[in-house]
Amino acid sequence: MAISDILVYADPTAISAERLDIAFRLAHRFEAYLIGVVPEDATAVGEKFQKMLLNESLLGEWHMAIGLTESVVTRWAHCADLVILGQRIPDHDTGLYHPEDVVLSCSRPVLVVPYAGRRPDRIGENVLIAWNGSREASRAVQDALPFMSASSAVTVLLVDPDDELADVELAQDLVAHLGRHGLNAKTQMIRHDLATLAVSDTILTHVAELDADLLVMGAYSHSRFREIILGGVTRDILRDMNVPVLMAH
Repeated sequence: MAISDILVYADPTAISAERLDIAFRLAHRFEAYLIGVVPEDATAVGEKFQKMLLNESLLGEWHMAIGLTESVVTRWAHCADLVILGQRIPDHDTGLYHPEDVVLSCSRPVLVVPYAGRRPDRIGENVLIAWNGSREASRAVQDALPFMSASSAVTVLLVDPDDELADVELAQDLVAHLGRHGLNAKTQMIRHDLATLAVSDTILTHVAELDADLLVMGAYSHSRFREIILGGVTRDILRDMNVPVLMAH
C-alpha cells in the first residue's frame, strides 16, 4: 500500500511537537500530503501547522474539530492512508480523550506515538510484530509494509499461541511472505510455561530487548467489551507503550 496522504492530530500540549515531528518526517519519506486536525478553538495550533507546511515545502491543510473530537478525526481519517495519534496522557487535556475509539472506527492503520520513551530517528528499521494469526494482526502487518521497506530486522513474536503447531506454521508462512517483500524476518515464540509476565508486558519487554523502533499489532481482536471486562492486550499496550505502535482493526 502506498501512503499518499497522512492525517495527524495536533494539540496544544508540549508532547504534540514530537508527534508532529514524526508526521512531517513520514510525509517527506512517503512524499505524502499532510492533513492536520486540531481541537476546537485551537486556531494557533492550526496556524503553526500551516507555517510548518510552508517551511518544510510540503503540501497539506488543517481542520478544526468542532464537536466530539474522536468523531471528527475518524471522519477525516476515512480520507487518508495513515492516521497519527498520540497516546492518552493521564491528567492532561489533549482534546482527544479516547484514541482507541478512532483506532476502532476509522478503518485505517493508526500510528500511536507514546508520550514518553524512545524517540527513534527512523521508524521501521527494527520492527517487532505481535502476531496471533488474527484478521486484525494480518491487516496490521500488511499496512506496515511501507514502514518496513528499509528495515534491517523484523521479528514475528508469538506469545502463548492457542494452537502451537498451526500458529507457528502460519507465522512461518508470514515470514516467507515478508521475505518475498525483501524483508529479513524471523519468528520467536514464548510459551505460557515460560511467560511469567502478562502478554502485553512480554511484548513490551521484547521491544526493549530487541531495541525495536516500531511495534506492529492488530487492535481489539476480541470485542472491546470483553477487553474492558476481562482485560486485554490492546488496552494494556495503549496504556504502557514506550515506542510507536502501528495498529489496525
